[in-house]
Amino acid sequence: MDHLASPADLLEAAESYLLHLHSVLAHLPAAAAAAEAADPPVYTRVSGALAGSTIGKHVRHILDHFLILLAVERPDQCASYMKRERSTDTESSVGGGQAAIMRVVEMIRQKKQQQQQQQQLIQQHQQQQGELLVAADSRVFIEDTMPGNDTAAFVSSWARELWFCTHHMIHHNAIIACLMHEFGLQPPAEFAYAPSTLKAKQSTDSK
Repeated sequence: MDHLASPADLLEAAESYLLHLHSVLAHLPAAAAAAEAADPPVYTRVSGALAGSTIGKHVRHILDHFLILLAVERPDQCASYMKRERSTDTESSVGGGQAAIMRVVEMIRQKKQQQQQQQQLIQQHQQQQGELLVAADSRVFIEDTMPGNDTAAFVSSWARELWFCTHHMIHHNAIIACLMHEFGLQPPAEFAYAPSTLKAKQSTDSK
């Protein structure tokens, strides 16, 4: 282990991957035109390999998880990943998806400022009872649907869930990359790879 991840590390990682996804979407219209794939638009085109799947739906699904977690404002609050909106503007157009990504990025940037301010208060010993905002190591409860359709809650931390949302995004980016290939488009070389995969690849290439 190189070091213990700080709240800033986790928030920076989430912001970086979201901005990368934003940049990939920015190239979709031009890439689609180059591939003569304008009708229906690539963003909303249904996959023939993965029934019902579209790039837009995966973007919306990625952002839903971030939005649910970022809505947690106090320790011991419950986040429910099963309560997600569907058929939104986020999944119906590239512009809607990009705008939604930037809204989440702005929320993450605000959270970074909150974390910095809270750390300063802790260091100055000015934290007052009842004023604590959710911190990276704060306990949160996660509610989700289990096998058999039962609803259950379990204990986690805000930081762990932020890293889950980031890794969850990477895996859905991989599906988006597969859809791009299916539609005759070329995703960026490092898009949809987890940091550990890229690190292993670099190690292998250097031998």
